[in-house]
Amino acid sequence: MIEALPGGAEQGTLRAMTERFSFGKRVRFHRKRRGLLQRELGALLSRSEDWVYRVEADRIPVHNVRMLSDLARALRVQVQDLEEAPISVGGGSEVGVTAIRSALMRSRQLSGALYADREPPKLERLGAEVDGAWSRFQASDYERLTEDLPALLADARLAVCEHPSGRERVQALRLFALVCHVTAVLLRNIGETSLAWTASDQGDVAASESEDPAVMLALRRCVLHVQLGSDMAAEAVDVALRTMEGLAQRRLRSSPVALSLHGTLCLNAAVAAARLPDRPLAHDLLAQAQRAADRLGADGNAMWTSFGPTNVELHRLALALEFDDGQLAVDLASRLRLGRDLPLERRARARLDVARAFDGVGRTDEAADQLKRAFRAAPAQIRTHHLARTLAGRLHRQSARRDVYELALALGVLDAS
Repeated sequence: MIEALPGGAEQGTLRAMTERFSFGKRVRFHRKRRGLLQRELGALLSRSEDWVYRVEADRIPVHNVRMLSDLARALRVQVQDLEEAPISVGGGSEVGVTAIRSALMRSRQLSGALYADREPPKLERLGAEVDGAWSRFQASDYERLTEDLPALLADARLAVCEHPSGRERVQALRLFALVCHVTAVLLRNIGETSLAWTASDQGDVAASESEDPAVMLALRRCVLHVQLGSDMAAEAVDVALRTMEGLAQRRLRSSPVALSLHGTLCLNAAVAAARLPDRPLAHDLLAQAQRAADRLGADGNAMWTSFGPTNVELHRLALALEFDDGQLAVDLASRLRLGRDLPLERRARARLDVARAFDGVGRTDEAADQLKRAFRAAPAQIRTHHLARTLAGRLHRQSARRDVYELALALGVLDAS
């Protein structure tokens, strides 16, 4: 008899029971709880009994996000029930997230004292602060950004209220949308997906009201990013295709901003297509991004997109990982060149993918070295990434190296006691 998806206190109890399990042991626990044999679980996933055996024995990784989602669905659990336990950004992050939630409330009554005696900011100063917020995100300074966002959201909302019409209102709407955008991507990255939905929704509405084509396209990309984090690949592809057919192609053409926004949207949509999985569509979207990068001619950061030829190569690697093309992933990882012109956030995520590629073919030491470099460069970003924690746990079980143990400890995979 198949048991229903647990909820409430029962689900919390199950997570506590499996908290110190490896990934494979979690899969085994939930498979047995569902009353499935290994061959039966394999059949649900179009995989062999031996594949399930090796996953449960922690002999092979499941780095593919689509397969992880399929596995959770077959076991009737949430993806997070299979992942290493999430941990916070650090510092006062819980307090910061609570303050962000208050700042996203439309009702002043629900925002506490945030708006008490607060004066609307000058638009020039607000614009500089929005730039600063995006710079902190791209520098992987999650803790500082989490602290700054509540006040910045409040200021941006006040600016919209202060300017009921004219150019000033358009600029205020534009800035509010961009604050919501950086808020949404931060929240999505630290696992606050529900709150990220609120931020992306409010930003998308403000962008549409501004009628600024670039901001509208940027917030469509934001929506797609949050959908990807919510296991909504089909919806993300639909958003991207409809956006590219309409706004992107009709009103934005060949400026660096236009090429960067269009190219980045194609890259995110390619990852979404890979999770369907739809290999032809994914590669078509990647080819569109490549054409945009070729026209741009060099790496850039227009509208904080980090877009250019290098970012296309990073996503080529991401697609190889999504499709379980192990040798191709290693070949791509081996020839990546991550220059200082690429924002730290992108470089750290790329090193995580390189580590995943090496781990996928059993090159444990190289995988560990790459994960260490990613963590040293951007500790808050890597510490909150579920793939990094799962990989750290797996590498610790495979390697006797002291530094690998210390890495797993730093990422919260092991109990310091």
